[in-house]
Amino acid sequence: MINESDKIFFNAGDLVKVKHFDNSPVMYIIEKVSKTIGQKYGETETIFLGMKCRWFDNENRLQEAVFSTKDLIHI
Repeated sequence: MINESDKIFFNAGDLVKVKHFDNSPVMYIIEKVSKTIGQKYGETETIFLGMKCRWFDNENRLQEAVFSTKDLIHI
Protein backbone atom coordinates (compact mmCIF):
# COMPACT_ATOMS: atom_id res chain seq x y z
CA MET A 1 0.00 0.00 0.00
CA ILE A 2 1.34 3.44 -0.94
CA ASN A 3 1.01 6.12 1.71
CA GLU A 4 0.42 9.75 0.74
CA SER A 5 3.84 10.57 2.21
CA ASP A 6 5.51 8.02 -0.14
CA LYS A 7 4.26 9.73 -3.31
CA ILE A 8 6.67 11.95 -5.24
CA PHE A 9 5.22 14.85 -7.17
CA PHE A 10 6.81 16.51 -10.18
CA ASN A 11 6.20 20.00 -11.51
CA ALA A 12 7.14 21.84 -14.69
CA GLY A 13 10.72 23.10 -14.41
CA ASP A 14 11.92 20.34 -12.05
CA LEU A 15 15.31 18.80 -12.89
CA VAL A 16 15.18 15.00 -13.09
CA LYS A 17 17.08 11.91 -14.23
CA VAL A 18 16.01 8.38 -15.15
CA LYS A 19 16.76 6.43 -11.98
CA HIS A 20 17.57 3.14 -13.73
CA PHE A 21 20.62 4.49 -15.61
CA ASP A 22 23.78 5.91 -14.03
CA ASN A 23 24.68 7.93 -17.12
CA SER A 24 21.18 9.37 -17.69
CA PRO A 25 21.22 13.01 -18.86
CA VAL A 26 19.85 15.78 -16.68
CA MET A 27 16.39 16.64 -18.00
CA TYR A 28 13.79 19.23 -17.15
CA ILE A 29 10.06 18.63 -16.96
CA ILE A 30 7.89 20.50 -19.43
CA GLU A 31 4.39 19.30 -18.56
CA LYS A 32 2.12 16.53 -17.36
CA VAL A 33 0.79 14.43 -20.26
CA SER A 34 -2.69 12.91 -20.19
CA LYS A 35 -4.92 11.34 -22.81
CA THR A 36 -8.70 11.55 -22.94
CA ILE A 37 -10.45 8.46 -24.19
CA GLY A 38 -14.05 8.45 -25.40
CA GLN A 39 -16.22 5.63 -24.15
CA LYS A 40 -19.74 4.45 -24.85
CA TYR A 41 -22.69 6.71 -24.13
CA GLY A 42 -20.68 9.94 -24.34
CA GLU A 43 -18.62 9.30 -21.20
CA THR A 44 -14.91 10.07 -21.30
CA GLU A 45 -11.97 9.00 -19.19
CA THR A 46 -8.66 10.81 -18.72
CA ILE A 47 -5.56 8.63 -18.34
CA PHE A 48 -2.26 9.96 -16.98
CA LEU A 49 0.59 8.98 -19.33
CA GLY A 50 3.62 10.59 -17.67
CA MET A 51 5.81 13.68 -17.63
CA LYS A 52 7.18 15.26 -20.83
CA CYS A 53 10.89 15.96 -20.40
CA ARG A 54 13.50 17.77 -22.50
CA TRP A 55 17.27 17.52 -22.51
CA PHE A 56 20.27 18.07 -24.76
CA ASP A 57 22.14 15.04 -26.09
CA ASN A 58 25.93 14.75 -26.48
CA GLU A 59 25.77 16.65 -29.77
CA ASN A 60 23.72 19.51 -28.25
CA ARG A 61 20.52 18.49 -30.04
CA LEU A 62 17.30 19.09 -28.13
CA GLN A 63 15.51 15.83 -27.26
CA GLU A 64 12.01 15.29 -25.86
CA ALA A 65 10.18 12.24 -24.48
CA VAL A 66 7.45 11.22 -22.03
CA PHE A 67 8.52 9.21 -18.96
CA SER A 68 6.55 7.48 -16.24
CA THR A 69 6.92 9.17 -12.86
CA LYS A 70 8.03 5.78 -11.49
CA ASP A 71 11.18 6.05 -13.64
CA LEU A 72 12.21 9.58 -12.63
CA ILE A 73 14.07 11.02 -9.65
CA HIS A 74 14.62 14.63 -8.63
CA ILE A 75 18.18 15.91 -8.71
